[in-house]
Amino acid sequence: MDSRAWDRHIVEKKVECRIGEQSGSVFLYNLSVGGGMLDVAQLPVAVGDVVEVSLGGIQRANGLVVWAHDGCAGVRFDTPLHEAIVRHLGFNPPEIDFEAQAPRDRFGRVLPPIDAGERPVLY
Repeated sequence: MDSRAWDRHIVEKKVECRIGEQSGSVFLYNLSVGGGMLDVAQLPVAVGDVVEVSLGGIQRANGLVVWAHDGCAGVRFDTPLHEAIVRHLGFNPPEIDFEAQAPRDRFGRVLPPIDAGERPVLY
């Protein structure tokens, strides 16, 4: 059972990060009001390190590495983020209307529906 205090949102964006004296671009996998998960394979990291993450130019978040494993690190923020920032950065799949989802041929033309009584001919 998952006992996280806040909902996590998939982010999957490159962000600027400073861990101790090292800084660079890292991949932010997910984000919640209280923290997130970073791909820190390019930066040395250990539990207890101080972290500063620039969240897409919107806000800087300071925190602490609470776990590190296999090139990834979990960060707990010192001050919780506003939920609107988390939702703004979170992944939202594009909304596609039904017509755009209709099956198409290789030229982009919408395929006609198959009649329920019609069976395809197999050769």
